[in-house]
Amino acid sequence: MVRVLGAWGAALAVWLLGFSIVARLAAGAGGGGEPLSDLDRILRLNLPWLLVSVSMVVVAGAVQRDRTRRARWLASVLAVPLLAVLAGVAAPVGGDADALSSVLYVAEGVAGAAGGLAVAALFGAGREELGGYW
Repeated sequence: MVRVLGAWGAALAVWLLGFSIVARLAAGAGGGGEPLSDLDRILRLNLPWLLVSVSMVVVAGAVQRDRTRRARWLASVLAVPLLAVLAGVAAPVGGDADALSSVLYVAEGVAGAAGGLAVAALFGAGREELGGYW
């Protein structure tokens, strides 16, 4: 249970750091309340959110190394990214609260979590007899 809480705490720390960076990038983009251009939106919101989603899962996977129970490992690794996606849909950073932005945000969060799971599984499968690289 300590490792699960540690994994959640590590993922939460990555999310807080990433959220503060994304919020600062979004605030500096459109001066005077102007909407973000497509390129600004991709570079300032979408790409960093993907990187934050991947990082949350990888860091949580590095902390929660016990993979004897797959369901417990998935719950410990994916809980905070799921909550981050729900929080992002409830309070959008870029100011766009339409349905398309919400669907895009969820799709990016899910893709980032899937990419993070792939990276975490790749690192964890290195030396199974010793519990992986971590």
